[in-house]
Amino acid sequence: MSVVRWENPPRADAYRVKYDWAAIGDVLQKKPGKWAVVAVYETVARAAVQANAIRAGSVAAMRPAGTFDAMARTVDGECRVYARYVGGGGNQ
Repeated sequence: MSVVRWENPPRADAYRVKYDWAAIGDVLQKKPGKWAVVAVYETVARAAVQANAIRAGSVAAMRPAGTFDAMARTVDGECRVYARYVGGGGNQ
């Protein structure tokens, strides 16, 4: 069975989740060294880009580089970004 439904497509950003990185950074700083899931993306590639940006200090709320650690992992089909606060550039 085919379906024809007349409607305009949604905007490209209609389903894009907007993350409050400043709030996420604040929460992570309260538990240094503890990993947390901070974002979920549609692909592991997109999650990896975000994890790299966090580690590099490209996310304004998570500067300077080395202050936060991050990684992307796929768990049960969900592409997750894990992050933790490590302080002044050292690992915990």
